[in-house]
Amino acid sequence: MTTYAISTRGVVFMTLLAIQFGFQAIATKMFVDENADKILLVLSCEVLKIFIAAFLLVTEGGDSGRRALRSWSLSESLICGAFPAAIYACQNVCIQMGYQHLSGTMFNVLNQTKIVFTAVMVYFLAGRRQSPKQCISLAIVGVIGVALSMDREEDATRSSHSRSRSEILWNGILPTLAASVLSGFASGWSQRVMTAKESRRNAYLFSAELSFYSALFLVGNIATASGIQGVWERTAQLFHTQKYCWIPIFTNALGGIFVGQVIKHAGGVSKSFSIIAGIMVTCVAEYLILGYRLSSALRMSIPFALLSMYVYATNPPTMGIKETSKKER
Repeated sequence: MTTYAISTRGVVFMTLLAIQFGFQAIATKMFVDENADKILLVLSCEVLKIFIAAFLLVTEGGDSGRRALRSWSLSESLICGAFPAAIYACQNVCIQMGYQHLSGTMFNVLNQTKIVFTAVMVYFLAGRRQSPKQCISLAIVGVIGVALSMDREEDATRSSHSRSRSEILWNGILPTLAASVLSGFASGWSQRVMTAKESRRNAYLFSAELSFYSALFLVGNIATASGIQGVWERTAQLFHTQKYCWIPIFTNALGGIFVGQVIKHAGGVSKSFSIIAGIMVTCVAEYLILGYRLSSALRMSIPFALLSMYVYATNPPTMGIKETSKKER
């Protein structure tokens, strides 16, 4: 199994991802109307992400980027990029079902299970196992995520009491858990694609491919309802009525690039730490910018989050006797 410590580059992009994630919600609330076309916002983000990733591939990718472009093939691209893009599309459908059929608190609690599923899928797909101490730190992060999500629940009136238990189970709980499994699978597959010796796909190229195929799915979704002409008309209307929506679109696109770099250089599981840190950044930013209170849950979570991150980073799994002998041979 593959073992490695988190590199300095991985730590840098984990920090950038936490900052981006932390301010994304605030930027979206400030510059995008709640009735704006959500599909077009996502589509615009994916298109912009393609250009950013392509630019970085050429300018910052160096020899690795040039080799990646020379060796590119459609069949390999479909396996590496289109496959996880389809998984993410299914995940988004499941998430929307969970949003609609569960209370916000229940959804946030179930959504934290993706940390566990990510660790499991990364193990099976990328050969990245966790040490016992890392498993403990992941459990702590999961508890912190639940506590912060419940504490930040804004829609307290949203309830599932009016729905039957069967409807809650089949249309809410199971789709949300399925979304967590799919999220873990996509993270594990992405890490395998970018770190396995037989592939070692460039992270910028992978981000561009993933966004390209995701954009194709979204265009197909819009075109089915409005036709190709409707895509352009709805896009023009979006940017005409939402003049500053490009700001959160741009920051969200950067976040997608950061995710690829985190998975490449720190591992898919480490992304969970960035998300938790990002929630904390959001709480602090809302306090400083919007005057929201700093909750007791946040103040109590910070030291535990820092401790769990330290434990995870400093206790990588050690290779067993069989693994060591295989490596030597």
